[in-house]
Formats: sequence, C-alpha cells, structure tokens
Amino acid sequence: MQAAGMELRFNLAAMAVMGVAEVARHLGTLRRLFGELRRTLTQERPDALVLVDYPGFNLRAAAMARELGIPVYYFISPQIWAWKKRRIHEIARTVTRMLVILPFEEPLYRQAGIACDYVGHPLLDDPMLSSPPPAEERGPVLAILPGSREQEIRRIGPVMVETARRYIARYPDTKVVSAAVNRERAEQIRSIAGDLPLEIRIKDMESVLHETRGALVASGTATLQTALAGVPMVVVYWMHPLTFLLAASLVRVPHISLVNLLAGREIVPEKIQAGARPSALLPILESIMQPGSVRDRMLQDLQLLRNQLGGPGASVRAAEIIIREVEHGPGKTTGHKGGQGGNA
Repeated sequence: MQAAGMELRFNLAAMAVMGVAEVARHLGTLRRLFGELRRTLTQERPDALVLVDYPGFNLRAAAMARELGIPVYYFISPQIWAWKKRRIHEIARTVTRMLVILPFEEPLYRQAGIACDYVGHPLLDDPMLSSPPPAEERGPVLAILPGSREQEIRRIGPVMVETARRYIARYPDTKVVSAAVNRERAEQIRSIAGDLPLEIRIKDMESVLHETRGALVASGTATLQTALAGVPMVVVYWMHPLTFLLAASLVRVPHISLVNLLAGREIVPEKIQAGARPSALLPILESIMQPGSVRDRMLQDLQLLRNQLGGPGASVRAAEIIIREVEHGPGKTTGHKGGQGGNA
C-alpha cells in the first residue's frame, strides 16, 4: 500500500507480536498509537476507515470510527471461527462491511446479519504462485520457514535447523534454503543455523518455494503460500507456554494450519509444542521429500486445495467494493464471489 501511494505513519507490521506475554511488552506503544489514531480520525474525517487483519488493534479502531460516523471496512477477518467468537457481536456493532479471504467465513458473518463479501485470497494475486513449476522438476532442495516474527524464529528455528541437519546427514546432496522478511530476521535465522549450510533469501519467499521439494513451515500464512506453490510440507509450531495453555483452552478448531482448515481434514502433518521434535519430524520429512505414496498423495491434495480457492483478483475486488460504497453509500454492493469475480 505504501508503494501505491499510501502515507505510512507507523509500521504496525514491524511491531507484529502474538501472545499474552509478547503483547504486554508493547502496551505503552499501542496506547500511544490509539491516541494518535483518535486525533487523526477526529481532525481529518476520512470518507472510510479500511482495516486489514490485526484484530487486537483494529477492532478498537473500528469502534472509534463508528462513534464518529465514519464507515468501516474490514479486509481479512479476525479468526472468529477459531477463537473469541464473541467478537462477531463487536463486529456487528462497528463494521460496515467485512471483506473476507476464506470461503467459509462469508456465511458466518451473513448469518449474524453482517454485510460480507468473500473476495478470494490475495496470495492468488502473486504471479509466481499462480504458475509454480511442476513438482517432478524440482531438485533435492529443503526449505525451513520458521516465520516472520522474532519470537517465532527464536522458538521454532532451532528445531527446524536440527531437523535439517539430521536430514542432510542422510541425504548430503540436499540444498537447504530459507526466506526472511528483512535483513534483521535473516541475521537471526543465520545465527540459529550456526554451521548448517543454509541459503537465506530476503523478501523472496516465492523463489524459495519455486525451487523447493519439501518444507518445514511455521503455522500461519506461509503454510498457504507453500501449498499454493505445490510444495509438500510439515507444519511446525512452538509458542510461549503461557500462550499455549491459554490458546488450548480457547481455540475450537481441529487444525492449526490454514491448509488443513480449508481442506476440512489433515492433508499436511502438524507438529506443535513437545511434538515438534527433530526425532518426530525427520521421518515425516523423508516421506514428503523422497518419492513415494505419501508425497504423491500430498501433492494431489494440495492441487485440490488450490482449485478450491479459485483465481486472482482479491485486492482489486475489495477495493472496488469499498470505492463503490463510499461513492454511493453502504448497502449498494452485491456479494462478490472471490474465485469467480461475478455477482451473487
């Protein structure tokens, strides 16, 4: 958005944190930002407030805007289907229209009386993910993708590195690659990797996935990117013990990865907390990297998932809906179907 001309006043992505303990350390900064946002909305009176993801911050922003009579459009929904389902009532009070990127989210909001459109997934707009190379053309390349946040890499990186080290001890011709969102995270991954021969590419996830035969992936958007690139994977996750205990008591979904949630079943293995040990990951990694029925079945399932999500154009559809409503008023937009680009 900044490249398209948006004035970036504070980079929330650079401060992205998850979990109770992690968020607590940033409360002072968040309070200051809420104050600045209120002043901006009051003084500048924008035609609309467009929120993207990050519900802990953005739902409060939505309440501020609605108090001021400013229409609110929310692109990329809070994961109400997983936890904090009560948020749907807060959304009903404060959000003008939801623009969601997962097909099962639209009926949840419409049933609650909230205007909502499924616009498709923005990952499908990436040309490198729209036409990945055939799986059989990929050489012995293993990707380790420990996430984009500092605490994720700190907790997940070591187990991925050790698993990769054990794998290349058995298959020494294997090349190991990773992707980082910036130079700071790349240096963090490099430090954890130690003497593991590892190539790290900054802001180049797509080329990593095009080259990769199999991957160890932290739970999150990266699992869907990996799936769309047609790369068999093992999903790995570690979190702060306090955060895990809280999540275990609140989360009500059968899987942690978007890939399995969208498929409605486990098509890629998930290993979390104590289950994410190199001794447990190594045999699974072998089964998806080496030729055989496990790899073949996973490739077929990933292709089915890709077909389910439809085609590109999510961001354009979302923008068109917002512009049309700002010009003509809420309620003038018909439901768009993300994969097809038509009207409901």
